[in-house]
Amino acid sequence: MGNTCWAQREVTYSVGLFGGLTSTFTYDEGITVDPRYQAKYGADFIPLGLHAGVDLNGYGFMVDPQLTNLGQTFNILNTQGGQVGERDIKLSYFQLPFSYKHHIIDLSFFKVSFVLGVSYAFLLDASESITHSNAKLYFPAAVYPALPDTYQVEYDGVVSPATNDLKTLSKSDFKSSQIFGSIGFRSDWDVTDHARISFDFRGNMGAFEPRNSEYLERAQNNLTIYEIAGSRRDFFASLTIGYSRYLFVEQKQKVKKVKSFVSYGPKRKKPK
Repeated sequence: MGNTCWAQREVTYSVGLFGGLTSTFTYDEGITVDPRYQAKYGADFIPLGLHAGVDLNGYGFMVDPQLTNLGQTFNILNTQGGQVGERDIKLSYFQLPFSYKHHIIDLSFFKVSFVLGVSYAFLLDASESITHSNAKLYFPAAVYPALPDTYQVEYDGVVSPATNDLKTLSKSDFKSSQIFGSIGFRSDWDVTDHARISFDFRGNMGAFEPRNSEYLERAQNNLTIYEIAGSRRDFFASLTIGYSRYLFVEQKQKVKKVKSFVSYGPKRKKPK
């Protein structure tokens, strides 16, 4: 004869919306060594994201499809180091991130979690453009044969005509997808019995070179006059704020069966 022991395990399900900001650092080997460019930093938007998550005792999982805008701007410098324009990189992705949460603080109304995630990203749009005033710029000597007639080579640089939003790359010059890895922290505040506010901060890194092989071949052959060939990776920080509805569900968890014995005392011998 035995009894079954049960333990209570609490599971939280949540669904909601979020938005936020990104700030991108584009590490490009060509830009790093190119004296024409100086990095500057700004912010782009995560205009919309959907959240679905589950939290168990000590850990949880999330799926957060979202629209994400990335990109960085570089100042264009003339041969004297003066700012004469900008190089603007813009990328828009639809991301499908899957994340694991490990609860560092796990209270009934408040959680702080370490977050580790991976995301498949589908490219929606991309461009790279050059805008600068009439200026004398450095160009590698290897690209001189590819310069248009309006660019005049001199001993200390190239006199370049003013350009306004000159497209140097378009969506077709980029790969159609990317993989991002992320690491960071998340806090979840239960402000009412069914409403939750969440703050999520992460560092993200692209796994692959974002431009396609055809464009990289043109750069290697010195046909891209505003580009020095080199590999590129996109890094970005993201900060999102979300609102979700959540539901606690208590589940019974079978532990084990415990045998019990009933003792009726020692057997007595029947009298003869």
